[in-house]
Amino acid sequence: MKFSTEPLIALFLVLFSFQYISAQIDANSLFALPRATNTEMLGITAPNTGSLLYNTDDNSIYKFNGTNWSAIDDTAKLKSIILNRDGGYSLPNATNTYYNFPINNSHVQYIDNDVFQVVSNGTIRVLKTGIYMISAELSTSNMPVGNTKYIIAAFRNNNLIAYLNRGSVSLTNQDWWGSTGVVMYNLNANDQISLRYVLNAGGTLNGRLINIGITKMN
Repeated sequence: MKFSTEPLIALFLVLFSFQYISAQIDANSLFALPRATNTEMLGITAPNTGSLLYNTDDNSIYKFNGTNWSAIDDTAKLKSIILNRDGGYSLPNATNTYYNFPINNSHVQYIDNDVFQVVSNGTIRVLKTGIYMISAELSTSNMPVGNTKYIIAAFRNNNLIAYLNRGSVSLTNQDWWGSTGVVMYNLNANDQISLRYVLNAGGTLNGRLINIGITKMN
C-alpha cells in the first residue's frame, strides 16, 4: 500500500504558519478596554448605551445598559462571606456588656478574598467601598428562667452603627433560644465590622448555632 505524505506536509505548513503569525503579534497592538475604579465608573457622565469598560476594583468587564453599569462576566464570584459554627462553645455574659461573636477564620464556609478579610472573633474587614448587607444569628440551648435582655449589634471600627435585633425573652422553664437580624449599611474600604451580643443571663450559656453573613450589594 502506498502511503502519501502530502496531507502531513500540508498540516505541518498550516501549523507552522499559525505559530509564526501568532509569534508576530505586538502586545502594543492589542485592543484594550478603558480602565476605571468603581467610583470612576459611576462618575462617568451620560455614557452611551452599550459602553464597555474594565472595572479594576472587581476585575470584571462592565456594560452600560442605558440606566446602570452591570458586570457581564458570568463567572463573577459572589461577593460574600459566610461564617457558621454549630455548638461546642460558651457564651460568656454580664449585665449590659457587649461580647464579640465567638466565630472566626476557622469557621469560614465561603469567602470572597477580594472583598473580605477575617480579623478576629466576630470581626471582619471589608476591602472595598460599597453597600453591604449584614446578617447575624445567635442561639443557646440553656436560656434561663425569667426575663432576659438580649441585643445583637453591629459595630464599625468599634463604633455602634446598628441593632440587628434587641428585646427581652421571658421563659418559665430553661429552654432553647435564638435570635437573628439583618441590616444594610454603606461601608468604606478597610472598615472593620464587628458583630457583638448582650445577654443579661446571669451566667455562662451553652452556645449553639451562630452565623455571620455579609454581602456586597454593588
